[in-house]
Amino acid sequence: MVNFDLPGIVRNVPNPPHVFIPNDYRDMEFARKLAAALRRDRVSPYIDVGEMAAGDSLVRRLASAMRPVDCVVPVISVASVTHRWVETGLADVMRREINRRRIRAFPAKIDNCTLPPSLAGQFVADFHSLGWNRAYEVIGAAIRGRSAPASPVLRRPVKRAPEPALPAEDVASAPAGAKEVYLSFDHENDGYYKDVLLTWSKMPGFARLRVNDEPPAVPADSELAEPIKQTLAKRIGAASGLLCVIGAKSSSNRWMEWEIKKADQLGKRIIAVRISRDCEVPELLSDIGATCALSFTFEGIRRAIDEAYGGSALD
Repeated sequence: MVNFDLPGIVRNVPNPPHVFIPNDYRDMEFARKLAAALRRDRVSPYIDVGEMAAGDSLVRRLASAMRPVDCVVPVISVASVTHRWVETGLADVMRREINRRRIRAFPAKIDNCTLPPSLAGQFVADFHSLGWNRAYEVIGAAIRGRSAPASPVLRRPVKRAPEPALPAEDVASAPAGAKEVYLSFDHENDGYYKDVLLTWSKMPGFARLRVNDEPPAVPADSELAEPIKQTLAKRIGAASGLLCVIGAKSSSNRWMEWEIKKADQLGKRIIAVRISRDCEVPELLSDIGATCALSFTFEGIRRAIDEAYGGSALD
């Protein structure tokens, strides 16, 4: 592309990038706002917004674009984070060529969702933590191919001194027969799957979840753990079942082991689900006869919960 600014003077100007912003339909307002801002600030005139369904292929969508895409800015949120085009599609885009060209990916995180493992260590503009102005400045610089400002893109959580106990609270017991399950999971490694389950729990036909969002700050075998155990026992006792998420390191997680034993002691229904077939199921769950989901899917877990509660998959 050439730009004729003055008579007799010809300057080469880089072609502006073609930017595609895929999003869940619930995030369309944010996507359109971002697209309008990028056009207004002359980041590029070629900004397209595309609604993506849960099972859509991002690679296929980019390959079929009318104009070759240079940058993709996926909108990552609670609504979209479990979609196929986010979980696996972005990784495919970042490691291959599409239409004989490399496509740069600059995800925009817009709420407090947990990023999928495929984005660990990758560039992410965190609009939720940084706010619109700061995150927009970062993502605009990235699209232009310039260095982003010095401050980090993702804000690290502030480290706090360990607390000997979880906050005290009154916990109402689940109504008799209600499918309300306490979620036991590895806080350090499997928070993403907790967010997926919380999203599913808002959908018809799925059990309600009771979640402890604050990981215990002391080891389970510490003398300081007793007040925490009392609080967790109250929360587990208020639920009618326990859903255990089995990740790669769950077998060595002593807090999860304690929660499972406590749920069994209290006579709760216990359901287990592996995040992948490679994850080892703790022997404790086999010994107590936990109901196991066949796969980490909405339908697979729903069926397992129904079975644990003595209902059919069609209930």
